[in-house]
Amino acid sequence: MWKLVPAAGPAREPYRLLTGVEYIVGRKNCGILIEDDQSISRNHATLTANFSVTNLSQTDEIPVLTIKDNSKYGTFVNEEKMQNGLSQILKSGDRVTFGVFESKFRVEYEPLVACSSCLDVSGKTALSHAILQLGGLTVNNWTEECTHLVMVSVKVTIKTICALICGRPIVKPEYFTEFLKAVQSKKQLPEIESFYPPVDEPAIESKNIDLSGRQERKQIFKGKTFVFLNAKQHKKLSAAVIFGGGDARLITEENKEDDSFFSAPGTCVVDAGLTDSQTFIPDSQKKWIHSIMDILQRKGKKGFE
Repeated sequence: MWKLVPAAGPAREPYRLLTGVEYIVGRKNCGILIEDDQSISRNHATLTANFSVTNLSQTDEIPVLTIKDNSKYGTFVNEEKMQNGLSQILKSGDRVTFGVFESKFRVEYEPLVACSSCLDVSGKTALSHAILQLGGLTVNNWTEECTHLVMVSVKVTIKTICALICGRPIVKPEYFTEFLKAVQSKKQLPEIESFYPPVDEPAIESKNIDLSGRQERKQIFKGKTFVFLNAKQHKKLSAAVIFGGGDARLITEENKEDDSFFSAPGTCVVDAGLTDSQTFIPDSQKKWIHSIMDILQRKGKKGFE
């Protein structure tokens, strides 16, 4: 979301700008109040953030932030005076000065891309509505651009694994509705720790799971090569390996490697799931996979499940 960050004087909280709202900057009864500056007009300038497209499918789409000067003494963007009555588009990092004294600010865009998992239709709709107002996007598939994973309860899915590896927090949908309310009412933002969802996996003790965004996880697979013998598994799991700093390779009968490759240090062969009745693997491929597993067994190793 867009933020107007004070750049002069004592440290203060930034103004967070919701999309679709016109914020008046002035010295009395307005959304962005600047006091103790005689060069500030009652209705000095306006700031508005809006998405320029209706089909928001790209994670790099951000709202367009526009400023309009209505003042007597002027509004300056990167030290250049704006033309009175005309609008100008701002970029993240631009410096804005209202008036001629110390009412200096910097505009910043804080990325917000929420990926949902296991939410019902009404839950997805409510989440999307809140996120759009906050100037962010909701997506169905996890990418490296995602900033949060949203779940009612934590289940082990590929999205969960990717979020943890990417160092992104996992939160309940209510986090964003409460965040929106706090911005609207200019109150303290909610603590993200209060919105971690419960873990709904019988085999996992919730006290052993840290759902915060731990950046060191991005290197968890550094120096490791994960070898997949099944194209379906490679498609499903390779992203998680890459997010964790590892290398993911699909090895088939057609692009065979020497036997020594599979038992090399740092190489992790992923079990192809031959016992899974839902996975169809031709007999010829099964025979080849068994031969790879035999190689590992002779070396005192086995495939990762």
